[in-house]
Amino acid sequence: MQVIPPRTGPDRLHRTVPSEREHDMAATSNEMVRVLKTAIEVEKNGYATFKKLADRTADEDGKRMFMQLAKDEVEHKELLEKQLEHLEAGGSVRSVVIPRSEVENLIPAIREKQKRIKGEAGLGAVDALTTALDLERKAGNFFREKAAALDNPELKAMFIRLAEWEDSHYDLIQAELDSINNTGMWFGLPEFQMDGLY
Repeated sequence: MQVIPPRTGPDRLHRTVPSEREHDMAATSNEMVRVLKTAIEVEKNGYATFKKLADRTADEDGKRMFMQLAKDEVEHKELLEKQLEHLEAGGSVRSVVIPRSEVENLIPAIREKQKRIKGEAGLGAVDALTTALDLERKAGNFFREKAAALDNPELKAMFIRLAEWEDSHYDLIQAELDSINNTGMWFGLPEFQMDGLY
């Protein structure tokens, strides 16, 4: 802070104005607050969407998957809110370790499920999964774009990790879609090959 001397006489009060560095820090802090608030809204939207999809899905496995995805979105939101509260209280962004989610841990077990859903229930499941897939793609892209634009290393690392978490959701949903659509794909890889068999 620079101290500006009084204009006239020793009785005048000193006034202070922020230095250029302080002004830049305030602008950076304001930008981080704005980014965090936007990210919180992204997670709230994700939660609402997954909750709605869980409520509308008849298949119990699909319902559980959507509820787990909704739970993960709440965890993301709470993490972002803690950072926001700390930043708004005058603190700096803290380094955060984001553990593997239950969805990330479930991905290897998905191969066990090879149900083929037919008829109208299958169409509803495909629509729900396609909606969820689009949401996760957009959320992952949002976190990657914000991470690339941020200078703060702790916030950048947190957003990169959140993007990875959203990517694991995307992979789970895509695997479910592949199973329903009987594509013969599992996490983007062919489940079997016929090369050289004939």
